[in-house]
Amino acid sequence: MIEGTGRTRFGATLVGWMLGYRRSFRTLGEAESAVRPFAKGGHENPANAAWHLDRAAGTSDYAAFYYLRDRLSGVRKIFDMGGNVGNLYYCYRNYLPLRDDVTWTVYDLPENISRGRTLASDRDARNLSFTDDFSNIGEVDLFIASGSLHYFSKPLPELIASIAHRPQYILINRTPLIDGSDFAVVQDVGHIRVACMLYNRAKLIDDFRRLGYGVLGEWRAPEFGIPVPDHPSANVIAYTGLWLERLQ
Repeated sequence: MIEGTGRTRFGATLVGWMLGYRRSFRTLGEAESAVRPFAKGGHENPANAAWHLDRAAGTSDYAAFYYLRDRLSGVRKIFDMGGNVGNLYYCYRNYLPLRDDVTWTVYDLPENISRGRTLASDRDARNLSFTDDFSNIGEVDLFIASGSLHYFSKPLPELIASIAHRPQYILINRTPLIDGSDFAVVQDVGHIRVACMLYNRAKLIDDFRRLGYGVLGEWRAPEFGIPVPDHPSANVIAYTGLWLERLQ
């Protein structure tokens, strides 16, 4: 009923009043504005970093390990977009044969970078570095967007297209993809509330193909889902993971 009500101007206003930040939005910026008073610090909340660090490898990580394991011998430089305080590095090094000379760079917000550097020093994580400038990516072998692609207003293929030396491998994990048009929602994970995009699956993959990438693997990430109260047909029951390789 709510989905049908929202199709008229009056109905959309009524739905917006009823659902507040729990409704859908045209853009990430609109969703960010709506949730700001209720965000609890958002991505830079210290509890968010602790939550990520406390997580062991999930079901979707094991799917990623399948593709990573046989390719890591040739991977020396890794760029981890939205990697928080380096939680994925600490998790993955327990399961994968990372090279001794690997360089793992995390791109994130300043507060998370500060915490990440302190943590890396405490843990003597010499292979781990941080940056808040995407243009510092340089030449990398593996690009990771795990649980982060949907927090950026610019689609990942556009970001990859801006890189002078595009990575051979791209790992996307734990991101909500849909079959309809892109739109934004607010993700409520309890300790924080943050705006995120729901990107169209087919368009995302097609845009990567235009850049010369092929999808060699796709899997479900059942650890996460996201409801869309005013568009229940777009409810995301499980997030998605993708493994892409440059074919040309």
